[in-house]
Amino acid sequence: MHWLLAADRVAPVDQLAGSVFLIETSEELPPATEVYRMLRNLGERGLLAAFPAALVGRAKAWNFDRRLTPQEKTGYAREQRAAITRAFAEYAPAAVLVFDVDLGHTDPQLIIPYGGDVRIDAVDRRISVRY
Repeated sequence: MHWLLAADRVAPVDQLAGSVFLIETSEELPPATEVYRMLRNLGERGLLAAFPAALVGRAKAWNFDRRLTPQEKTGYAREQRAAITRAFAEYAPAAVLVFDVDLGHTDPQLIIPYGGDVRIDAVDRRISVRY
Protein backbone atom coordinates (compact mmCIF):
# COMPACT_ATOMS: atom_id res chain seq x y z
CA MET A 1 0.00 0.00 0.00
CA HIS A 2 2.90 2.32 0.75
CA TRP A 3 4.23 1.76 -2.72
CA LEU A 4 0.88 2.51 -4.35
CA LEU A 5 0.54 5.73 -2.39
CA ALA A 6 4.11 6.76 -3.14
CA ALA A 7 3.55 6.16 -6.85
CA ASP A 8 0.19 7.98 -6.70
CA ARG A 9 -1.54 4.84 -8.03
CA VAL A 10 -4.58 4.95 -5.75
CA ALA A 11 -7.94 5.80 -7.31
CA PRO A 12 -9.39 9.22 -6.50
CA VAL A 13 -11.76 9.49 -3.55
CA ASP A 14 -14.80 10.14 -5.76
CA GLN A 15 -14.22 6.82 -7.59
CA LEU A 16 -13.99 4.88 -4.32
CA ALA A 17 -16.87 6.50 -2.45
CA GLY A 18 -19.33 3.91 -1.20
CA SER A 19 -17.02 0.97 -1.85
CA VAL A 20 -16.12 -1.60 0.76
CA PHE A 21 -12.44 -1.52 1.69
CA LEU A 22 -10.63 -4.89 1.77
CA ILE A 23 -7.49 -4.96 3.87
CA GLU A 24 -5.18 -7.64 5.15
CA THR A 25 -1.63 -7.78 6.32
CA SER A 26 0.92 -9.92 4.56
CA GLU A 27 3.12 -12.86 5.37
CA GLU A 28 5.84 -10.28 6.09
CA LEU A 29 4.13 -9.62 9.45
CA PRO A 30 4.30 -5.82 9.42
CA PRO A 31 4.30 -4.22 12.85
CA ALA A 32 1.08 -2.60 14.04
CA THR A 33 2.73 0.83 13.93
CA GLU A 34 3.40 0.43 10.22
CA VAL A 35 -0.16 -0.75 9.56
CA TYR A 36 -1.53 2.27 11.42
CA ARG A 37 0.72 4.63 9.47
CA MET A 38 -0.36 3.18 6.11
CA LEU A 39 -3.99 3.67 7.05
CA ARG A 40 -3.28 7.12 8.46
CA ASN A 41 -1.80 8.06 5.08
CA LEU A 42 -4.99 6.89 3.37
CA GLY A 43 -6.99 8.83 5.96
CA GLU A 44 -5.04 12.01 5.35
CA ARG A 45 -5.89 11.76 1.66
CA GLY A 46 -9.58 11.40 2.53
CA LEU A 47 -9.68 7.82 1.31
CA LEU A 48 -10.73 6.06 4.53
CA ALA A 49 -13.72 8.36 4.90
CA ALA A 50 -14.92 7.21 1.46
CA PHE A 51 -15.52 3.67 2.72
CA PRO A 52 -18.69 2.93 4.68
CA ALA A 53 -17.26 -0.46 5.66
CA ALA A 54 -14.09 -2.52 5.69
CA LEU A 55 -13.53 -6.26 5.56
CA VAL A 56 -10.34 -7.05 7.45
CA GLY A 57 -8.58 -10.30 6.75
CA ARG A 58 -7.59 -12.39 9.74
CA ALA A 59 -4.00 -11.46 10.52
CA LYS A 60 -1.48 -14.05 9.45
CA ALA A 61 0.52 -14.29 12.63
CA TRP A 62 3.33 -16.58 11.53
CA ASN A 63 5.56 -17.50 8.66
CA PHE A 64 8.28 -20.08 8.18
CA ASP A 65 10.99 -17.52 8.91
CA ARG A 66 9.25 -16.11 11.97
CA ARG A 67 7.52 -18.77 14.01
CA LEU A 68 5.51 -17.21 16.82
CA THR A 69 4.26 -18.95 19.92
CA PRO A 70 0.49 -19.16 20.40
CA GLN A 71 0.68 -16.25 22.86
CA GLU A 72 2.74 -14.17 20.42
CA LYS A 73 0.24 -14.91 17.63
CA THR A 74 -2.64 -13.74 19.81
CA GLY A 75 -0.75 -10.58 20.77
CA TYR A 76 0.20 -9.84 17.16
CA ALA A 77 -3.40 -10.21 15.97
CA ARG A 78 -4.64 -8.01 18.84
CA GLU A 79 -2.11 -5.28 17.95
CA GLN A 80 -3.10 -5.40 14.27
CA ARG A 81 -6.77 -5.04 15.17
CA ALA A 82 -6.02 -2.11 17.49
CA ALA A 83 -4.02 -0.31 14.79
CA ILE A 84 -6.80 -0.67 12.23
CA THR A 85 -9.49 0.30 14.72
CA ARG A 86 -7.51 3.38 15.74
CA ALA A 87 -7.04 4.59 12.16
CA PHE A 88 -10.71 4.14 11.29
CA ALA A 89 -11.79 5.80 14.56
CA GLU A 90 -9.74 8.84 13.59
CA TYR A 91 -10.58 9.05 9.88
CA ALA A 92 -13.84 7.12 9.33
CA PRO A 93 -15.54 6.66 12.69
CA ALA A 94 -18.90 5.68 11.16
CA ALA A 95 -17.41 2.83 9.09
CA VAL A 96 -18.44 -0.72 9.91
CA LEU A 97 -15.36 -2.89 10.50
CA VAL A 98 -15.57 -6.66 10.07
CA PHE A 99 -12.50 -8.41 11.45
CA ASP A 100 -11.10 -11.90 11.04
CA VAL A 101 -12.47 -12.56 7.56
CA ASP A 102 -10.68 -15.51 5.93
CA LEU A 103 -9.21 -13.58 3.03
CA GLY A 104 -5.74 -12.69 1.94
CA HIS A 105 -2.58 -14.17 3.42
CA THR A 106 -4.23 -16.55 5.86
CA ASP A 107 -5.38 -20.15 6.16
CA PRO A 108 -8.12 -21.06 5.36
CA GLN A 109 -8.61 -18.55 2.58
CA LEU A 110 -11.67 -17.31 0.70
CA ILE A 111 -11.40 -15.88 -2.79
CA ILE A 112 -12.80 -12.34 -2.89
CA PRO A 113 -12.68 -11.01 -6.46
CA TYR A 114 -12.52 -7.27 -6.74
CA GLY A 115 -15.34 -5.47 -8.49
CA GLY A 116 -18.21 -7.60 -7.23
CA ASP A 117 -21.05 -6.52 -4.99
CA VAL A 118 -20.74 -7.01 -1.26
CA ARG A 119 -23.36 -6.40 1.40
CA ILE A 120 -22.48 -6.16 5.07
CA ASP A 121 -25.36 -6.52 7.49
CA ALA A 122 -23.91 -5.47 10.84
CA VAL A 123 -27.15 -6.14 12.72
CA ASP A 124 -27.51 -9.77 11.59
CA ARG A 125 -23.72 -10.21 11.33
CA ARG A 126 -23.84 -11.42 7.74
CA ILE A 127 -21.72 -10.76 4.68
CA SER A 128 -22.97 -11.61 1.21
CA VAL A 129 -20.98 -11.31 -1.98
CA ARG A 130 -22.15 -11.43 -5.58
CA TYR A 131 -19.48 -11.90 -8.24
